[in-house]
Amino acid sequence: MNEIRRLYDRIVLAPARTALTWLVMHWHRWRTRHQTRARTSHYRTRAHSP
Repeated sequence: MNEIRRLYDRIVLAPARTALTWLVMHWHRWRTRHQTRARTSHYRTRAHSP
C-alpha cells in the first residue's frame, strides 16, 4: 500500500503542489510590485499637491 501511495503522490499530487506553489509565488511577486507602484504614485501625487 505504501508503494501505491508513494507513486500516487509523485504522479498526481506533486504536479498539483508545484502548480499551487508557482501560483502563490506569482501572486506574491505581482502584489509586491503593485504595492510598490501604488506607494510611489501616492507619494508623487502628494508631493505635487498645493
